[in-house]
Amino acid sequence: MNTESYLAMFASLAESDEIPRDLYDKMLASIAAEGKMTKRIYTEYLRELEMRRLFTAEGAPFDTDNSAKTDGTYVYKHEKNPFWHILHAFWSTIFKFIGWFGGGFVFGVWRVKNKKKFKKLGACITVSNHVGYLDAVLTRRALGCKKQYIVVAPHNCKYTVGGAILRSATVLPLPMTLRGARPFNEMLKYVAKKGAKIHFYPERSMWIGYKKPRPFEEGAFFYADMLDIPVVPMLYCFKEPKGIRKLFRMPKAVIEIGDPLYIDKSLKPKDRKSDMARRAYEQSKMLYEKFYGIPLEYESPAVDPDTDEQNTEIILEDER
Repeated sequence: MNTESYLAMFASLAESDEIPRDLYDKMLASIAAEGKMTKRIYTEYLRELEMRRLFTAEGAPFDTDNSAKTDGTYVYKHEKNPFWHILHAFWSTIFKFIGWFGGGFVFGVWRVKNKKKFKKLGACITVSNHVGYLDAVLTRRALGCKKQYIVVAPHNCKYTVGGAILRSATVLPLPMTLRGARPFNEMLKYVAKKGAKIHFYPERSMWIGYKKPRPFEEGAFFYADMLDIPVVPMLYCFKEPKGIRKLFRMPKAVIEIGDPLYIDKSLKPKDRKSDMARRAYEQSKMLYEKFYGIPLEYESPAVDPDTDEQNTEIILEDER
């Protein structure tokens, strides 16, 4: 783990008030005590975020240099550019193979149950927990060879050779301004008409290796209402690795797929996205509890009756 990157991230989050100053000081003290950023400190950080219900705070550092500028100048659609369509066909095919192989090799997912839920579904939005830098291969693995686009933050879609490949294959960067929302919305309508699956990470931030689903932000569900297409919740779960995966400390994931959810048109437009976000989260919660065999509970600060100070009440998970 890159200590300097994490130190910069903690400082930035504290400066913007995304994490409180006492948490920032606690992370710095932990890093100073161990001499570097470690997995133990990272686990401690995620536990603190969970206890404080800071579910959208960033869980891992990222580089924003040379990010896509989705301010209205970014070009999403290339309908009249045959060269772009050739590149798109080529790279999207390559990424289907990468998803198949990567999902199996990196996460041990060679078979996905309940893929039949996507059969004859047409265009839809898929949502999942965000558990790692490479978890997009799990999304690809779940969908097989179906047409897919993944909505990401602009820093995941840089103006580099690698970024150009991602942009031509499957990635749609989120708009950062109101002016940028119009071409983004038009692109979503365009791909939905083609029957594509559009993947969102409604937890917003990435928490590496975190097993529990976090409450969903409403953005993805606004687009489900706008496009009038269903939402399919998915949950990336983890089992105790065995054999060679245990030897090389490689994760063993399982993709759980929920039932399609539809917008409740009886509600007022302003209430639809929050209702869908709630129902999608509840289904993810159900998938979690079914897979791990325990209720979904978040750690909470407990009050010490002697000192009236807040301490940590640890709720242990069954590590299956």
